[in-house]
Amino acid sequence: MQECMFCHKPYKEEPYEICGRKGSWEAPQCDCEEKELKRQEEAEKERVRQSRVNALGLPPKLKPYNLDNIECEHRAEARLFVEGFKPHRKGLFLWGSNGNGKTTLAAVISKELAYRGRRVLFTTMTEMLNKMEEGVGAGRAANIKRLLRELRTYDFVVFDDYGREDYTPSRLQNVFLILNTLYEWQVTFCMTANPECINRIANIPELAAIKDRLSEVLINWKFSNPSFRRAK
Repeated sequence: MQECMFCHKPYKEEPYEICGRKGSWEAPQCDCEEKELKRQEEAEKERVRQSRVNALGLPPKLKPYNLDNIECEHRAEARLFVEGFKPHRKGLFLWGSNGNGKTTLAAVISKELAYRGRRVLFTTMTEMLNKMEEGVGAGRAANIKRLLRELRTYDFVVFDDYGREDYTPSRLQNVFLILNTLYEWQVTFCMTANPECINRIANIPELAAIKDRLSEVLINWKFSNPSFRRAK
């Protein structure tokens, strides 16, 4: 007699009749196999969820943090943002002095949304601008169009340390193209910046056209606490 491979309870012979033909089969008398199948299904779902988080490519120092263990300003608001997230909603502008949790909170929000199945990009403006400069001539133009089209497919995009970029006329134009694409396609995005970078951007006339659009689609979260790095 066959038995359950988990609890070793013997199967029971159960009669059946199909189209007048009678017989019997060995049926399990426990739900161990059903539970194991559900466990495997949940394990596979968890593997897929974690793979989406890993695909963000976050640096190792940001990986341990989540909404339960991060200690910084706006954690409660971040939880509400994640739990009530819908595409095309207003994004976030996290600003304040260095080392007080802006990047960590942006990473945590990104991880939580990716875990829930949202398509998320965590990057810097410098990285995006460098990608847009790949290729020459028509190849570069095609590359820029491709990157802008790809941006439209995300549910949430983070640009960490906005304002630290090295600007040239062409890079300024590309910054405008990036942010204008997000604005026009109503992609929810987040930016982190410190006061020095904000002041620097304010003095660049070519970026003035973006300022009003950013204020329209981003919610300001100011970080006022002293640097965690100095505290250590």
